[in-house]
Amino acid sequence: MPEKILVVDDEQDIVKVLSKILELAGYEVISATSGSEAMQSVRAGNPHLVLLDYMMPDMTGLEVLKKIKEYSEETYVVMVTGRGSEEVAASVMKAGASDYVIKPFVREQIIKVVKDTLRIRGAEITARNLQQEVQELNRDLEHKVEERTKDLIETQDKLIQQTNLASLGEMSGGMAHEIRNPLNSIALYSQIMMDEITEEDPKREYLTKIMSDVDRINAIVTNLNLFSRRIRREKRPIDLLSTIKTSLRTLSTQFMKNNINVELDMEPEIPEVLASAEEMEEVFSHLLVNAVHAMPQGGDIAIRLRKMKGNSKADFLRDAPPAQREYVEISLKDSGVGIEKDALKKIFIPFYTTKSDWEGTGLGLSVVDRVINDHGGIINVESEPGKGATFIIRLPALESGAQFSAA
Repeated sequence: MPEKILVVDDEQDIVKVLSKILELAGYEVISATSGSEAMQSVRAGNPHLVLLDYMMPDMTGLEVLKKIKEYSEETYVVMVTGRGSEEVAASVMKAGASDYVIKPFVREQIIKVVKDTLRIRGAEITARNLQQEVQELNRDLEHKVEERTKDLIETQDKLIQQTNLASLGEMSGGMAHEIRNPLNSIALYSQIMMDEITEEDPKREYLTKIMSDVDRINAIVTNLNLFSRRIRREKRPIDLLSTIKTSLRTLSTQFMKNNINVELDMEPEIPEVLASAEEMEEVFSHLLVNAVHAMPQGGDIAIRLRKMKGNSKADFLRDAPPAQREYVEISLKDSGVGIEKDALKKIFIPFYTTKSDWEGTGLGLSVVDRVINDHGGIINVESEPGKGATFIIRLPALESGAQFSAA
């Protein structure tokens, strides 16, 4: 396709001569005889090059040049002038002209200037496009490096947490026996003292507090024991829906008592997962109890199961489009008080809790996190204060035969 050139001059004869010369040289030529007409042609035709007369009646060539450069960087201008002073040359080049030609000119001169200017134009546009591509590639690379760095930090935090949990597990097995013996004595003596004093005695309040704290310490020891298991429970193909229903039946009384409605939604053909049914029941029970505590005035729990595909933990954490690996996703959403942003990063850390002392030990979600990781899965949480919380678990489908990678 021939390059398009706009010839602008208020003298018709010059327009005709220049047009003929350029057409014979193989260019597509359009013309204008005034500054305003030239701007209309530039906007309508997007010419590659404008041969622009310096002196015109309605608008000077310099004014037209400035308007053209404001409109389009890719329309190059060669100024044609009969005033061959250095001052004129300097002014038009400063305003954005690519070159200038002094009248009178010869055919070979104008063709050479046009060819040279168009060649320079092509090279500069290519360079600009390449620069833009490089900038876009750099931005994309920076984004990928930022995402990768985030993934590595998250993976490192996860490894540190798992190492801490392993150390805690090593220690907790021996601690449980040593703690429970004196704890049992405290509980028994407190009960004996409670039986020996009257209902009106103010000491009953102290004893009640002691027994409540005994129960809390016992709960902590029980959860610590989950970390110290030497023998994992047997994993076998299980139907997660059946496991979830078992947990729901166990907690049905709490749901009724707290005015909580539970909805269960499952897509068809959900594959089995290789897991311990008992440990999965622990996971769902912990999450459901947390949801109940988050809705003291009642509310809704929505549980959804679906089959998805993805490559890695990074896919899940960034919520990337589905890829190759098949997994089962379980989302448990409540309409409760939600979780503060600062707390979201800490809720799986052992002993971290947003509940009151008598409501939790801070180990429930740590147990959940460890069990899911032991099953090759991942867990995440999405929440805003006052808008409830959604816990999302992804476990490798049985037929996929692979766990999530850490990258």
